[in-house]
Amino acid sequence: MVAAPPALADPVVDLPTTWYGPAVARFEAEFPGNPYDPEENDVRVVFVGANGERIERIAYPDGTSAYEAVLVAKAPGPYRPLLYRNGVLQPSRARSDVVRLDTRLPRGFLRVDRRNPNRFVWDDGTPYYPLGFNLGWQMPEMPPMAEQLARMGAAGIQWTRIWASSWDGKNPFWPVNDPGAPRDRLWPPALAKWDALFEACEKAGISMQMVLFNHGSFSTFVNPNWPDHPWNVARGGFLADAADVFTDPEARRRMKMWLRHAVARFSHSPSLFAWELWNEVEWTDASFAGRFSDITAWHEEMARYLRTLDPYGHPVTTSALLAPASTWRTMDFLQPHLYTDAITLFARLGWLPTRAPAFFGEVGPSRPARVNLRAFVRDALYAGMLRNQAGTPMFWYWDLVEQHDLYGEFRTAAKVLDLSRLPHHSRAEARPVLVIPPSPALALGECDWLTIRITAPSPRTVRILGARLDEGDYNRTTIDLDTGQSSVDGVHIGQTGLEVALPAADVVMILDKRSGGCRGDVRCHRETHALSPAMVKLGLGGDS
Repeated sequence: MVAAPPALADPVVDLPTTWYGPAVARFEAEFPGNPYDPEENDVRVVFVGANGERIERIAYPDGTSAYEAVLVAKAPGPYRPLLYRNGVLQPSRARSDVVRLDTRLPRGFLRVDRRNPNRFVWDDGTPYYPLGFNLGWQMPEMPPMAEQLARMGAAGIQWTRIWASSWDGKNPFWPVNDPGAPRDRLWPPALAKWDALFEACEKAGISMQMVLFNHGSFSTFVNPNWPDHPWNVARGGFLADAADVFTDPEARRRMKMWLRHAVARFSHSPSLFAWELWNEVEWTDASFAGRFSDITAWHEEMARYLRTLDPYGHPVTTSALLAPASTWRTMDFLQPHLYTDAITLFARLGWLPTRAPAFFGEVGPSRPARVNLRAFVRDALYAGMLRNQAGTPMFWYWDLVEQHDLYGEFRTAAKVLDLSRLPHHSRAEARPVLVIPPSPALALGECDWLTIRITAPSPRTVRILGARLDEGDYNRTTIDLDTGQSSVDGVHIGQTGLEVALPAADVVMILDKRSGGCRGDVRCHRETHALSPAMVKLGLGGDS
């Protein structure tokens, strides 16, 4: 009797961790039954290393008559792939008897930083601070998404968020113009589109938050797509009520098929930032019916399922405008959404909770035509940074970024992150600085470092009070947010604060002490802040 392959191992997350790969093993093989359903075809590949180590990966059907499995591992060298189906070794041989892992992933994979729980980190220990905007789906009037991703990467953007949407052919359960496609299987053209998107993200240096399900698919109230959903009994499906999607056994079985296939096919990509289970789950029919316990239980089940399968331990999240706090109970980071025309609201929001990373996955004006979009995006970016959120608030309207050429705002923000080394200052705190003559200001600082944005009516000389910086000599970097140009000089900070000449009306200044560090009696520490009333209204609950 041939022994069954070992269970998938828990991901190793000790830092630093080095990974090599990827390498693909391909087997020409067909089996009876649904190739996407692990209850019928649990197909896996065991990669045997030169030292006898056995590493298992889930195999996935490639849409033809073959299965593939992708290996990324901690050790380089040759590996011999063996194909198993339902625990039984198969006679099929791989296209290549040996695959080699020779290429080292530059930084590994992204995960929550256990040492600094309000931040993300690469496996090599490099901090990761998400900066970007949404790129939800392909709009007919927009350039191809691969071109947009390339342009985003050139602007210093390294995060985006993409939906498995039906209207542009990326929902694997929703064949487009393909009436003969089997309804109980994943649709290969959708999966191929995801292959292309991951390839484009890798070329552009962008990390993708992959949205697996969206509210409209199971809603008759908000962006309702349920009337046309292939699972709807009215369309020949199996589900009579969209509100039952979280509890119906067949729906849950099919959703797990998608999660499993996504892990098998995409988890090896260093451009996968996180799995997002739902976009705005509160707009589903189940939520309107008050079935919050069903929604919470579904999130817990699917998050657990993903973590059981994913060998690289990518973070898991969900997103919402308004939802019960229990929705996030088993998520790795918090992802609220916010829409408002009051761009100054960003400065008044206070802190998101710091027990886990938290940043706004969608922000935007309620009425974009009535808002100065450039000012809105800029205010959002620096409010998130200078409140020490885990990433910048992510602008929703990617078409408006193109139409109004807002890339310069992101390019300058990337420069600010680089020059300030803000991602390395996870323990910094917001400082209620006072600028005289009065000018709006936001500041984030430690005892020997400060990054501050000042928005004055015009270039002028100002005095900054309340920064709580140690006395001494500092390097000062000033960035003009209108032009992106920067300058460097030195300043001395004494007991009376700091007097500086602003070269422009809207600037970011970075103050970094030249030597000595903080005095021991004023060493800064990170506090865990309670949620502001505004965040409570967003449904995030308490910071516990």
